[in-house]
Amino acid sequence: MSDEEAMMPISATRREVMAQPEVLARVLHGLSAQVRELAQLLAGRGTRQILLVGSGDSWFAGMASRMAFEQYAGLETEALQAYEYAVHGRPAVDATSAVIVISSSGRPTTTWDALDRALLTPAYVVGITDKPYPGNPFRERVHTALVPGAEKVGWPAQTTSATIALLIMLAIELGRACHTLSDAEADQLIAQLLALPQAMAQTLAASEGWAADLAQRFYKADKRRIYTFVGSGASLGVAYTGMALLAEGPQEVGIAIAAEEFHHGLHIATVAKDDVVLLVAPTGAGSARMLDTARSVSAWGADLVAIVDTQDQAIRTFTSLLLELPVVPEPFSPLLTLMPLHQLSIQMSAHKVASGYQRPKSVP
Repeated sequence: MSDEEAMMPISATRREVMAQPEVLARVLHGLSAQVRELAQLLAGRGTRQILLVGSGDSWFAGMASRMAFEQYAGLETEALQAYEYAVHGRPAVDATSAVIVISSSGRPTTTWDALDRALLTPAYVVGITDKPYPGNPFRERVHTALVPGAEKVGWPAQTTSATIALLIMLAIELGRACHTLSDAEADQLIAQLLALPQAMAQTLAASEGWAADLAQRFYKADKRRIYTFVGSGASLGVAYTGMALLAEGPQEVGIAIAAEEFHHGLHIATVAKDDVVLLVAPTGAGSARMLDTARSVSAWGADLVAIVDTQDQAIRTFTSLLLELPVVPEPFSPLLTLMPLHQLSIQMSAHKVASGYQRPKSVP
């Protein structure tokens, strides 16, 4: 099958990945007034709880954004898998809850069922979708709809980052409206967020060669490696996105795990010596445990790859392949650390296609 005939072509993914800085700048400027109005409305309702509901990359975007709501708005926040919420529900969802249901495509999935369940509660329901087609329930049935308008012809990239950026902006504006941030603090954070697309563009450029090197060094047509993505805090959502990107693009085996669970569950014993462990490790509250992970993987002899920032002076000493990013506030970091993982999924896919790989026939 040619790339043009593929369900999610590499060429389209490459275009959409590289367009992310421009798309995020447009989304943040274009929706800032609506986001601030929504934040004021939620604060006026006495909102105490935020639920971020989605499937796949939409769920992971919620995971990556949770810290922003907790740190900036001081609100109890949880990211819920849409099907799990639809079938099991959630106790104590009341008029002080806001349920944000995310579906980029808006197409019929179990996320529709999650939306139905949310609408039966007293909560204020927000929809985030990129496809405002007639009948899209995430635009037409919710109390407020946010429509970033990101594109997804290839595998998910800008749809994920645009959603994260919107959620971070909402968290900051909620902090302003709830008075957990002063106006000066909120203005400073918004200014940093609006400036982030430039750093994203630089990160995309810097990570292309890193990703190509990683794909060339570790991909072997005759051997399937397992890639373990480790994260903590906001980076855990990025680790899960990295796992998904390997399935969506090169169709390789990825595992995502929290830093503590890597140790608590003795996960190191399941890593083969030629497997790859990739740490999503910008400086943050979980850095000490990420350093423990780097030491363990290095001592075990597996290939260790790390995404760090310029503040790190320790994890880098254990890696076989390192990518260094600028320092940003930890809740903002997913918008940078996602960029190299998008590049990696493209480079691994392109390398696999160039090698002439063919999927083995299934056994009846």
